[in-house]
Amino acid sequence: MKRRGVKKIVLVAIVVLVFSLITTSFVLAENENPMLFNGSFTVTNEGGKFQVGFVEIDFKKNSLPDGIDSITFNAQIYAENGDVYIEFSPDAKFKKDVHLRCLGYEGYIYDRSAGINIFVKIKKQQLKTDHFSRFIWAR
Repeated sequence: MKRRGVKKIVLVAIVVLVFSLITTSFVLAENENPMLFNGSFTVTNEGGKFQVGFVEIDFKKNSLPDGIDSITFNAQIYAENGDVYIEFSPDAKFKKDVHLRCLGYEGYIYDRSAGINIFVKIKKQQLKTDHFSRFIWAR
């Protein structure tokens, strides 16, 4: 009877050990590669909708500054000090508001200041802006 109890304890200990190793490996794998969301898109005076990661960017017709037929933007979504940002380059000012829709996100994202991926939960939200630069998303 005592041997059977010892075998059960050893078996439970092995299962717990294996599970903890798998969990640790998963967490390490999540933090190995920086989780960034990047995208490039070209906007013309026809407007259009573009998506970068979990953010949809909506330009109305004739939004671009006078004399400009098209602009190619680069966008990056990342964290800094635990806050999540979307940053556009080049900076630009528009004739009509650009609608930024955060579709919501729950997962890992790279935090530049900490140098690791952090887990974030960002709710759905919207922002209208007449310029591009860097914007923060509320969590």
